[in-house]
Amino acid sequence: MYLHRAEMKDLPQIESIIQDGKRHLAAQHIDQWQGGYPNTRVLVDDIQNGHTMVLVDDYDILGTAAVIPAPDQSYQVIDGDWLTHDETYVAIHRVAVSANHRGQGLSGKLFDAIFNEIEQHKSVKGVRIDTHPENKGMQHVIKKAGFTETGRVEVLADEDTMVQDFAYEKLTNAGTLV
Repeated sequence: MYLHRAEMKDLPQIESIIQDGKRHLAAQHIDQWQGGYPNTRVLVDDIQNGHTMVLVDDYDILGTAAVIPAPDQSYQVIDGDWLTHDETYVAIHRVAVSANHRGQGLSGKLFDAIFNEIEQHKSVKGVRIDTHPENKGMQHVIKKAGFTETGRVEVLADEDTMVQDFAYEKLTNAGTLV
């Protein structure tokens, strides 16, 4: 199992995993990703900008996430306080794992692999993420991965609806005071 930067040839598997995530959230009656977001255009932009990371086993993509360098528009305003106060962070968005492998701890493995990659960049001091207030599963994964809840951020839920998501941040080794 390894992490690599997605290529356009990975798009069909990534879209399938995102659709799995949408169905999983809908089955739990969570109003996250139930509009048009994330759509193909967003996923293509992530790949073309080099932001999409995928967890792979053989040729099977098990999980995906967009790792976006600062500044992230979603995190410019927070009702709370970030752990880092400048643009030395990266943001993680659009985290999803394959329905075929759900319940195997893949979200944690995906986060671990992403953190290992981020630790190679000594200028990155923090990792930010947010999730819907009703998405208890993702909140659990985020907290288990070592993130600290920092407040709330307003994000676009679909084309015209805003939601107040829970915001989290985790310091990297470069951001930890020694």
